[in-house]
Amino acid sequence: MSLARALANLELDAAAERVLRDVLVLFAHHPGEPLTEHDIVMRTGHQREELYEMLSALVRAFVLDFDSASGVYTFSGDVVVGFEIDAFKRRVDSHQGHVSSNVARFRERHGF
Repeated sequence: MSLARALANLELDAAAERVLRDVLVLFAHHPGEPLTEHDIVMRTGHQREELYEMLSALVRAFVLDFDSASGVYTFSGDVVVGFEIDAFKRRVDSHQGHVSSNVARFRERHGF
């Protein structure tokens, strides 16, 4: 089980990292709860097409479990993976905050 292994198999830009962050936060807040693709789409607000590759990579890296018979994903609540999720979340949030503050400073300086 390793989030790093899943991340190595995904090519993520900043927007895709935010989508993945939302998915990981959802599962981290609901360990053991079985969620279908429809549940994930509804709770994150992201399109199924955005999520499919990410969910597949998370299953291949054993971050999530997938039951093909019922079509549900679950997160076991593994503590180590939980730490990796927290670190990834902080990194994405920090980057987003940095970009937002740069944009705000630019607008202040140039009157936009």
